[in-house]
Amino acid sequence: MDGHPLKALLQLQLGSDSYAVLHLPYILASLTAESLLPSPHSTKWTARVNSLLHAKTPDARWAGLCLAHKTSVLSKSTMIECAQSWIGIALPILSKKECLPILCACVRLLRVIFSAATDTPEFQRQVATPNVAKFTAALIPLAEKHVDIELKTLILSTLALIIPLYPTLHKTLHSALSALCLGFLNGNPFKPSNGPLATTASRLYAVLHFTGGKVGAANLWRKSIDDTLAFGWTSFLSVRSTFLVEGRVPQLPASTEEPLVSIPLNVDRLRCTVLVLCDLLKTTTHRPVQVPLGPLTKFAMALLSCTIDDKVDRHVDPGVRAMEVAVTPQIWRMACDLLTCLSTCVQHHLSSTLVRIVSCITFHLEQPLTSSEQLPFLNTLQVVLTKCHPLHSTQIVNRLARAIVPLISIVLAKEPDAVRETEGVSGRSKKSKKRAREFEGDEVFKISRDVVCSTVDEGNVLLAAFAVIRLVLQNPHISPAMQSISCRVVLSVLLALPQMSPASLCPDPKLHPVLLARVQELSVELGAGSTTGLSKSLGLVVGASLPDSHVSTGFQSCFIQLTVCCASSTEILRFSSTHASPPLLRSMPHVESLSLFRTEESQEESEMRQGLGLVPSEVESSLPTTTDVVMAEPPPAPFLQEQAKIS
Repeated sequence: MDGHPLKALLQLQLGSDSYAVLHLPYILASLTAESLLPSPHSTKWTARVNSLLHAKTPDARWAGLCLAHKTSVLSKSTMIECAQSWIGIALPILSKKECLPILCACVRLLRVIFSAATDTPEFQRQVATPNVAKFTAALIPLAEKHVDIELKTLILSTLALIIPLYPTLHKTLHSALSALCLGFLNGNPFKPSNGPLATTASRLYAVLHFTGGKVGAANLWRKSIDDTLAFGWTSFLSVRSTFLVEGRVPQLPASTEEPLVSIPLNVDRLRCTVLVLCDLLKTTTHRPVQVPLGPLTKFAMALLSCTIDDKVDRHVDPGVRAMEVAVTPQIWRMACDLLTCLSTCVQHHLSSTLVRIVSCITFHLEQPLTSSEQLPFLNTLQVVLTKCHPLHSTQIVNRLARAIVPLISIVLAKEPDAVRETEGVSGRSKKSKKRAREFEGDEVFKISRDVVCSTVDEGNVLLAAFAVIRLVLQNPHISPAMQSISCRVVLSVLLALPQMSPASLCPDPKLHPVLLARVQELSVELGAGSTTGLSKSLGLVVGASLPDSHVSTGFQSCFIQLTVCCASSTEILRFSSTHASPPLLRSMPHVESLSLFRTEESQEESEMRQGLGLVPSEVESSLPTTTDVVMAEPPPAPFLQEQAKIS
C-alpha cells in the first residue's frame, strides 16, 4: 500500500476546491521537504496546484497561491520547473482589483521565485531577468494606492530584498523608488512614524544606492546622506525656534504654520531622519566609501546639546515655547540613537569627539531627569566607552563617576531605619516612650518600605549604571579618591543585595539575580586590580560567595581561579572541602592605595562622600550599619576564621 503523504492530501484534503480552502492550514502544516521530493505523485501535485490557481472563485485561487508559495519554499526544483507558469498567473493579478489576501499571497510567491534561485544562471537569464522589472513596476503603484499597512510593509520589504539582487534592472526606477520611500518618511503630525511601515521604508531607501552599480553606488550613498542631513537640519531648527542653536537665532516659522501641527510634524520628520541615517550607516557598499563623520557628528551633537534653559532674545509665544520644551526629551533620545549607531559603525574613529559626547551626556545626567530620560544616555555611554579609545580627560572621567555613583547607590539605605525610628520616638511623651516596644529585627516585618525600583525603567537604569561604572573604573585617569568611593559603594551593594528580597528591589523578580551577578563580577574585577585591593575586599567578596548566600556556581569557580592567580609561588593555598573558596595562610598586607572603610578614608574622600549624599552627616557619627561598607567597620573575614581553626 502506497502511503505517500501527497497521495493522501490529493485524495482527501484536495479532493475539491472547497475542501482545499477548508483544510489549507492542515495541508500547509503537513507539507515537508521530503514529501515534495521527486515521486509519481509530484506531477499530480503541481497539476492540482495549477488548477487551483486558475479557479473561478477567489478563495480557491488564494489557496492555490498559498500552496504554490509553500511548494517553492520547500522544493527548489519544483519551483524552477513551474516558475514560468506561476509568474504568468501571479504577476497580472497585481495590476487588477483583487482582495487583500490574494494580493499578499501573490507578492509572497513572486518574492520567493525571484530570490530563491539566484545561484542558477540559466533560470536567472530566462525567467527572473525579464520579469523582475515588471514586478517592481507593478508594486510601486500598488504601494502608493492601497491603504492597508500590512500590504504596504510587505511590498517595501520585498523591494528591499529584490533590489540588491538585481541592481542594474532597477536603475531606471530609482527616482520612482526614492519618491515611494520618502512619501512614507515625510512625517505625520498625528501618528509617530516609528512603526514597521517607516522602518521598512527606511531600509528600502538605504539600499537604493545599489542601483548606481559598482561605480556610482558610492556617490548615490553619499548623496543620500547629504540630503537626509539637510532634511534633518530643517526639521530640527523648526522645533527649536525659541532656543539658541549653536549661538545663532533660528528663523521664525511661517505664519501659515499652526504650531499644534508643525511641531509634531517636524519632530516626526526628525525621527525619520535619524532612522534613515542609522540604516544608511548600517548598509553595505560594493566599494569603500568615505563616511562624512564631521557633518554627522555635528548634527548628533546639536541634538544632544539641547537644553530647556536658553532662550532667544525676542518675544516668543508661551504656547510654542511650552511645546518645544516638551519635545526636548524626544530629541535627546534621537541623539542617543544616532550616536549609538555612529559609534558602532565607525568605532574608534569617533574618539576625537568622545570628550564632547561624554561631557554633554554627563551634564544631562547631573540634571533631575526621570528614569525613562536617563536610560538612553546610559545606554549610549556604554556603547561609546566600549567602541572608542579610553577617555584621556581626568576632569571628565571624575565628573562622570560623580554622576553615576548616586544612580547605583539607590540600593543602599541613605539612613538606617533605627535612626528614623529614634527620631520619630523622640517627639513623643515619656509615657508614650515607655509603651513603645521595639524588638531586634522588627524592621524585617515592616511592609511600609518603598520598593527601590518601582518601574521597569528604573531597574534598567540601575543595570545600565553598573555597566557604565564598570567602564569608568577601568579608566586609568580616575582619581584615587573617586575610585575608592566607587569601589566602596559597589562592595556595599554586594553586601546589601543578598539581604534584600527580590520584591523589595523591583516588582520584576528577574532583576535581582541579574543585578547580583553583575555586582559580583564587578567586585571581583575591582579586587583583582591590585594585591592591596584584593586583600582588603577579599573577606567581603568571600562572605557573599559562600554556599549559603545567593550566588551562582560559576561565580564561585571564577573567584577561586582568581584567588589562585593572585597568589604568588611562595604562598600556600589549602582548599577546604566545606567552603567554596580557599583560605589564605598569610598575614594581611597594609593599606597602601585603596581605602574601603570610613575609618580609613581621607578628608577628600569624606567631603566627596558627603557631597554625593551617600551618608547623611547627622547619621554618620551616630549609628554604623553592618550592611554598608561606606560607613561600616570591616566585618570578620570568613577566611580569617578558617585560618584560626587550622592554626
